Amino acid sequence: MKKFITALFLTISFAVTAQVVNITYVSVDRENSETFLELHEKFTNLSISEDRTITGGGMFAHAFAGDYTFAIYDFYANEQDLVNDPALSNAAMQANVEALKLDDAAKEALMAEFQSYSAMYAHNHSDQIRQSNGLEELSFEAEGLDWSTSKVVVVSTYDTKWGANRAFFDGIKNGSLKTLKESGHAVAAYASRHLYGSGADWHTYQFYNSWSDFAAYEEANLGGPMDEDAKKFWSSIESHTDEILTFIGGINPETKVFSYSK
Repeated sequence: MKKFITALFLTISFAVTAQVVNITYVSVDRENSETFLELHEKFTNLSISEDRTITGGGMFAHAFAGDYTFAIYDFYANEQDLVNDPALSNAAMQANVEALKLDDAAKEALMAEFQSYSAMYAHNHSDQIRQSNGLEELSFEAEGLDWSTSKVVVVSTYDTKWGANRAFFDGIKNGSLKTLKESGHAVAAYASRHLYGSGADWHTYQFYNSWSDFAAYEEANLGGPMDEDAKKFWSSIESHTDEILTFIGGINPETKVFSYSK
């Protein structure tokens, strides 16, 4: 269990251990969501090799806001590794399937599953690439953090006004992040900035062990007068949205094996 927890800890600590993340938003019909999750685990693990440049990953299920079903986060040390990885993934899958020594009927069945998975993955999907380089001050992890269980995740997106990124950065660091640390309810927080694709200037991520912890944090921090620092922070923002996800699994950065949390 300790090894499993350590693996998932490394998987999700993207603000510290990875600089670039590719996010894929997948829209799967609800009646097919369980099948998709089964096939995602199967074919992700069939694409494993020592040559892969992926450093870890996280799988999130949509709960509130947004119009997709799952968000898949793939973490890389740099942009070039992200570019190189798809070809390595395809080569690994081909080699791993060949190593199974399947008969013709089994190969046809596997190909049918892969085509079904690919169709669900590609249908109305979207992608964006983000980076966390230099944002370590906007992250924290609680002592004893346990990634072996699912988490409630609040993703806040922000577009900032021209020239206001410093005010935004300081506002997060000295405002919401400080409050999260002191609350005792949140277990982790991270941030990322837009790099490629369609996406907001900033993302912040707040992790809670349970819905009750999330509710307790919200109840303790909603309302009340806005101080001058908060006014300065919100004056730096052009637009803002929030959504809620649940963390349901990830890739072990050492073995590259994907598994779901308990």
